[in-house]
Amino acid sequence: MTALAPIKSTDTGDIASLRGLLCEHGYQHIPVLDKGPRIPGWAKKRITTSQVDGYLRQYPDHVRTGILCGNDLVAIDVDAPTVTVSEKLIERLTEVVPAAAQAPRRTGKAPKCLFLFRATEPGEKSTTAEFMIDGAKHQVEVLRDGQQFVAFGDHIETGKPYRWNNGSPLDVKPDDLPAITNDEIAAFLSDAETILAGLGERKEEKPRAERKDAGGKSFWQQVNSAAIVSPNRWVKTLFPGAQHQPGTGAWRVSSEELGRKLEEDISIHPDGIQDFGREHGTNPIELVREYGGAPTTKDAAFWLCERMGIEPTELGWQQRQAVAIITGPVAPPTPANDLVPAANPFTADAAGGLMGQLADWILSTSRRKSPEFAVMASIAFMSVFCGRRVVGPTGCGVNLYLAGIAGPGFGKEAPLQRLVKVLQDTEMAFLVGAGEVSSSSAIEKILRRKPVVVMPWDEIGDVLEAINARGPGNWAATIRKAMLELYSKSTGVWFGKETTDDERIGSPIHSPSLTVIGTSTPARFYGGLSDKNLNDGFAARIVFIAPTRRPERGNPRDNGLGVPKALREAIIAANKSFPWPGMDSPGKWRLPDVQPSLVEVRWADNDAERSWLDLEDWQENEIERDETRDGIVGRVAENAVRLATLRALSREPAAASVTVEDVQWAKAIMMASIRAVDDGVEKYMTSSAFEGLCQSILMALRGSSDGAMYRAELLKRRGIRGADTKMFKDAIVRLQETGDIEQTDGARMVLTASGGRAA
Repeated sequence: MTALAPIKSTDTGDIASLRGLLCEHGYQHIPVLDKGPRIPGWAKKRITTSQVDGYLRQYPDHVRTGILCGNDLVAIDVDAPTVTVSEKLIERLTEVVPAAAQAPRRTGKAPKCLFLFRATEPGEKSTTAEFMIDGAKHQVEVLRDGQQFVAFGDHIETGKPYRWNNGSPLDVKPDDLPAITNDEIAAFLSDAETILAGLGERKEEKPRAERKDAGGKSFWQQVNSAAIVSPNRWVKTLFPGAQHQPGTGAWRVSSEELGRKLEEDISIHPDGIQDFGREHGTNPIELVREYGGAPTTKDAAFWLCERMGIEPTELGWQQRQAVAIITGPVAPPTPANDLVPAANPFTADAAGGLMGQLADWILSTSRRKSPEFAVMASIAFMSVFCGRRVVGPTGCGVNLYLAGIAGPGFGKEAPLQRLVKVLQDTEMAFLVGAGEVSSSSAIEKILRRKPVVVMPWDEIGDVLEAINARGPGNWAATIRKAMLELYSKSTGVWFGKETTDDERIGSPIHSPSLTVIGTSTPARFYGGLSDKNLNDGFAARIVFIAPTRRPERGNPRDNGLGVPKALREAIIAANKSFPWPGMDSPGKWRLPDVQPSLVEVRWADNDAERSWLDLEDWQENEIERDETRDGIVGRVAENAVRLATLRALSREPAAASVTVEDVQWAKAIMMASIRAVDDGVEKYMTSSAFEGLCQSILMALRGSSDGAMYRAELLKRRGIRGADTKMFKDAIVRLQETGDIEQTDGARMVLTASGGRAA
């Protein structure tokens, strides 16, 4: 076949036709801004023909068109900017995979190119290592489920349209693509890495913790560096079945020994470690922890030192401690990113200390006993109680934005009422701010009187709806900007809104600490949330707390009208024992024009810091995997260290330090937060009337006793009865294609298990 004529990325008519044809041919497409989409949850989007025009209107700047890979669609991206290298890789590809000679081939910035295949079996994304050749990065990537590639439009660098040879997705349907097996993919990647290694220098990815050490001389870095250049001294002990590869200096650990799928080996070379079963780099310490059974990072590092015959003090360790000697068989592998501890963080015992006492009281005085909301209110209390007093181990403050999301009957009101009550009864009512604000000026006015404050918002969904309302004169829209700024200003200075009022010019607010706690129903909250909030970092700053079970009912005697003496005394004692630094009097923490002296809460040990760095690494890897996730997970690590700091202060206000347990508790809350917002966005947030109709149909079916309803009954339901007949039919077809409802005669709609039907 000849090369396909380019399609202009500026002609919306052509773009709509192109995307409609892709739908007809069975490809899942996604609108693309530059090299990737900026559409929340794009990896899970399944755009139908009827939605093409709607997405064009909603994302008019996404003029490029990408194609989503999947279990049955795989793309091999030869990212080689040097002609001779690209030719060698393509020649090897056609040798290992003869069908590649007939595979559609996309070219954007030659000699880089991409080949499209039909996968014979599911698989995951895999890559070679990166190599520097003639000053440029070279790599081969295999794109699978969860990835996309730009198929049509102008290349972001050359400004010229992408071109296809051997056909394209517009004239070759997925079932007609050349087939490729996982064995062929693995063989080609192995050969490709050999070719790249012979032509260039491997680009080593240093562990995140090492990159953060400006001097590059941390103990952990030196241990890893020493171990990587001397693999012969420790690899065989850690992996008894490892095979040495003469001539390369590398050791190969088979997938069988690792307990993995085929072709997911680990290569340990003096130039670095390549894990073919993972998408992130690793280092000797992490290998010893994961496969050797070392209980802590320190134990893993000390074990490596012992194998290399090096005293830890020679590499910067300050205090020699006992080492767990690793013996016996290799421990079974554990998931690299299993960041959620088994323990439930939403209990009084898990919160511990002052937070635990407060959560216990809230539960004992609530008619609806929601542990999640009790802990949420306790966190808000500690956040304002310690606000403008402390700085966490990473230099951040402890102010938080908390959103409790649940339907009616979950007891959302009581925790907010108890929060205010306990502050009033302990003579700290001055920490309570407005329950409703109409603009950033209102927030600024409050902070100029109360530089540390908690605002309990009964219906945070209404605030979001007001913030995102369109039209001129919407002062509520300024609330978002103020909250974005104030999130990170609790250890700095905020000047508020620019004004021509001479009396306010040059009047900074030092270390403003704004904590917000709000509740809402899912429909109102996500109805008020916008795509913009999911992209600009606003949602990422919020800790979402959503109970998954309806709370137990209680019959409290006093309904929280009085705070128990023991709880009041515990709060007073915590306040007195706090080590106030560098002030004439503790009362100065309440003066906005005074820079407070903040107490630094440090890590209890290196293991605690390492535990938090693991979460930060996960966050950055998640964003690299899908950059649109930045708007949801971009502040996970920062929120976690704030939560962990508060737990440490709750346990021991006089001499707090953040432990591994504090970090694990905070991680669990943040992982629950991500699950809550992902689930909420998918169920309740729509970007078009069509998607809203689909969601309404699913919600109606989920609400029926058996997950089934007759068409006539369904058409009477709220959110459905106003839809026109064609849109309703299209929605049913869409839900059948996505597997959410069963293929029926059309008279009765039946929910599938994947659509949410109870097992």
